[in-house]
Amino acid sequence: MDLSLVLDQEGIAHEVRRLGDEHWAIQIEDKDAWRAEAAVAAFERENPLEVRRPEPVHSTAGAVACGLVFFFGLLTMYVWTGSDSAGSPWFARGSADAAAILRGEWWRVVTALTLHADAGHAAGNAVLGGLLLALLARSIGPGMASALILLSGAAGTLAAAELMRQDFVSIGASTAAFGAVGSLAALPRHGRRAWIPLSGGLALLAFLGTSKRADLTGHLCGFLCGVLAGAAVSRLPPLRNRAAQALLALAAGWVPVAAWLAAFR
Repeated sequence: MDLSLVLDQEGIAHEVRRLGDEHWAIQIEDKDAWRAEAAVAAFERENPLEVRRPEPVHSTAGAVACGLVFFFGLLTMYVWTGSDSAGSPWFARGSADAAAILRGEWWRVVTALTLHADAGHAAGNAVLGGLLLALLARSIGPGMASALILLSGAAGTLAAAELMRQDFVSIGASTAAFGAVGSLAALPRHGRRAWIPLSGGLALLAFLGTSKRADLTGHLCGFLCGVLAGAAVSRLPPLRNRAAQALLALAAGWVPVAAWLAAFR
């Protein structure tokens, strides 16, 4: 249709005809062929078609492995620390106590993500977080996904502590899980408007993150931090180097270890 307008502007007689369900043709007389070709060529030089880069799709095996490491890592940590109790040194030194975080105990924004109140809490976050991390890793790679879920979880916990400031103590990986939801919603999808995945992410947040015992502030902060992190990553060139992805995943895995070492120093 654009080319038909070009020919109209040049005063070249033509007809637009439909060929099947998805194709169209422009018919002109032979005597106008050279003028029409010149007009179309000039239009295409001045208005080149946008070439969309294909979305990077990373290895399914790597994405699944990333999700499984998250799943078994959370469950192993729960077996090691046990459930929440008044005398537990793990919860005393590692929970996201807002007052302690604001006093400078930075490690709590990370260690709190690895603690869970009971077996059901740990299993639910392990399943949800592992699945979301695998989906995120499928889009941006396991290393970048691991860094993103850790960053959004820690940043979301810090933001919640800043907002609440007192009488706020939280534990659990759900803040990081909803950070993954936010990151997935913020990643661009060709052929879809930006508000559609964001609306889906908000719906998932409302469905899974607003139960009676849920940390709504932490979930919302994690989701928003995930959206910001995902939007920032979407503007960077895709990280296609497998070695770099592996190193980034290992670095993300060592951050909780370093945080716990700082907690018990």
